[in-house]
Amino acid sequence: MKARLKDGFEAEIIEENVGDWEFLEILSDIDEGETGLIVKAARKMLGKDGVDRLKEHLRKEDGRVDITEMVEAFNELLTSVNELKNS
Repeated sequence: MKARLKDGFEAEIIEENVGDWEFLEILSDIDEGETGLIVKAARKMLGKDGVDRLKEHLRKEDGRVDITEMVEAFNELLTSVNELKNS
């Protein structure tokens, strides 16, 4: 399954991982304040290669990847996945 950001970036979603109970547990823990788990959630949803592609997409000229932009992109992709599943 592919998810897309508003800016056109497409990411391949590992569908079986998104439907996994442990993925839901990670998201729940993030909601409860364990924000560091977003890295684990992104890797589970996109795989290491997908996360690397997203980082390169968001990388600034100075070589940095802004945390806020990465989190926003992850949330946008997650929302896109939920919309695809509900359509």
